[in-house]
Amino acid sequence: MTRYLKRLLPIGIALLGIVYYVLDPGQHILFPQCLFYTATGYFCPGCGSQRAIHGLLHLDIAGVADSNFLFIPAVLAIGYHYCHKPLNNTFKLSLPNIFYMKYTPWIILGIVVLFWITRNLTVFPFSLLAP
Repeated sequence: MTRYLKRLLPIGIALLGIVYYVLDPGQHILFPQCLFYTATGYFCPGCGSQRAIHGLLHLDIAGVADSNFLFIPAVLAIGYHYCHKPLNNTFKLSLPNIFYMKYTPWIILGIVVLFWITRNLTVFPFSLLAP
């Protein structure tokens, strides 16, 4: 069973990528709405992520930042996670994997909670964080 899932996962990701590339989540009802925003009227840390994926696939970094500013450092951190080992092997470096450090989960949680709170403030410049 796991062997089939490993084969199907890249295909599923590719199909989702095509859907997000072709269709704009802000324009189509195919994409789900944020339940937290629908229930409370406040933005969650993930609000705007679907539009950010669409913008990233179109290389529209300003659109990504406008949709969900936290998406940019998240993509960079995930990219570092997958690139640090090949970089270490290729260039004989000793870059650490920051995801396996002791306080990394707490730091990430703190950043997400701080982003969650500040993007719901209506005071400039925090109002720029709203999608």
